[in-house]
Amino acid sequence: MSARILVGTCSWADKTLVDSGWYPPQAKSPEDRLRHYAHQFPIVEVDSTYYGLPAERNAALWVERTPDDFTFDIKSYALFTHHPAPLRSLPKDLRQALPAGVGEKRNLYYRDAPPDLRDELWNRFNSALLPLDSAGRLGTVLFQFPPWFLPG
Repeated sequence: MSARILVGTCSWADKTLVDSGWYPPQAKSPEDRLRHYAHQFPIVEVDSTYYGLPAERNAALWVERTPDDFTFDIKSYALFTHHPAPLRSLPKDLRQALPAGVGEKRNLYYRDAPPDLRDELWNRFNSALLPLDSAGRLGTVLFQFPPWFLPG
């Protein structure tokens, strides 16, 4: 049995990568950069999904803009890994529906999120990944837990 090792970077839009001069001058938009990146590497880790829920439309556009054999590894939303998630990272409709006491905080932890909010966030996260999964382009979903997270 042989293993296939894919090499890529974390994000095609990282400021350091963009400022490095690696992209050709005509690759000015994120779309152009993704297209160029995907012809140089077979995989990317999408880390923007850690900072906020991805949009299903964006995932569909990623599929359209990359070769059929390109893979997207997705970093889990911060709240799902027990990191503090800034309230502003929640979709506006969910933020506005937070119960008193929770909505006044700066950050939200998974343990403090009402169960119905957790369920809705999971549903939206999963739905957003459907275009990648349906196209066979979803690699791994990375759950990077903080050092203080312990089993049990």
